[in-house]
Amino acid sequence: MTAIELIQHIIDQNLIQKVLDDLGCHDLKLYTTEYRCGLPGHKNKTSIAIKKDTLKTKIFQSGGEIIRGDIITLVMTIKNISFVEANKHLHKLLKLKYQYKNNKKNNKQEENKADPLEIFKKIKRKRKSVDINDIEIYDNTIIEEYEPCLYIDWIKEDGIMEFTRKKFNIGYSYKNKRIVIPVRYWAGEEDDYIGIIGRTTIPNYDLLDIPKYYPLKKYPKGINLYGLQENYKSIQEAGEISIFESEKAVLKRHSRLDETCVAIGSHNLSDKQVKIIIGLNVNIIIQYDKDIPLKHIRSECERFYGIRNIFYTWDKYDLLKEKDSPSDLPNKFYKYLYKHKIKYDEKEHKEYLKELEREKNK
Repeated sequence: MTAIELIQHIIDQNLIQKVLDDLGCHDLKLYTTEYRCGLPGHKNKTSIAIKKDTLKTKIFQSGGEIIRGDIITLVMTIKNISFVEANKHLHKLLKLKYQYKNNKKNNKQEENKADPLEIFKKIKRKRKSVDINDIEIYDNTIIEEYEPCLYIDWIKEDGIMEFTRKKFNIGYSYKNKRIVIPVRYWAGEEDDYIGIIGRTTIPNYDLLDIPKYYPLKKYPKGINLYGLQENYKSIQEAGEISIFESEKAVLKRHSRLDETCVAIGSHNLSDKQVKIIIGLNVNIIIQYDKDIPLKHIRSECERFYGIRNIFYTWDKYDLLKEKDSPSDLPNKFYKYLYKHKIKYDEKEHKEYLKELEREKNK
């Protein structure tokens, strides 16, 4: 089960007490809309509040500080473990099958083993949709051939920090002259990779017809959200998620201590990505590049309208260059743009419908 499916399973099967008992929480009480209990080792009997319908949690600390999240982040906090470890722990506790490692491939073994049918496998049939069972999951040998270092321009010009490089396992390929961006499967284990994106470092690449981004290990982007595995806990604690186009945007924001961002690898959300985002049960902010038309941004917001609180950033202040991402702004200006984000409400919804009607009548 994914984290989203796991939470729903706990709700449907009424397993919350089993989870809380395992964590050492005490004095569980059921109220109309929530559970209340105490943190292990603390006397306060109501320091944890858990919503019955979503398992959203709040930990009330002395001094008035509140830690927000969900039942998985509660496990992460109390046990001091990672998102992946918490997911696996709950599967084991609830006697559920944790299956993401079953089809994991060792990249070195795969390269060394000749496949006589390889030429035929390159002829791919078109699929209407892609499922996790249709893709390969690789272990960390997929990145061992690359140098674990940051490209100097990403440090000097983009402010991407070493702690971000380590967190996301960014590397460099001297052979391909590309920055290496490994892509973890959002619902898998920490070393579950489904692909690698290469970002060129060749100057004037566009004049030479060299693609800026190129898959070194191809995968269907629509099945995943880049950065969600790494940023899941912070997204739940903040109660919001920012959707960017490029992986680099996630890295830049992470280096500015903003761990609420993911990338979709394009400016068109897939049905699978929409489902994952809705399942997180947090506020959503669409933050596409400057050159994306407002109509398209509104069409993306429509997919969440009436289901989750949805916002978008729009550069009416002319802070961005033509093809810039909001993540390209200095942090001071980024925060200003973010502060003035637009809520996609009934008024926005009606504007979108009017525009569709105008186009229809042309």
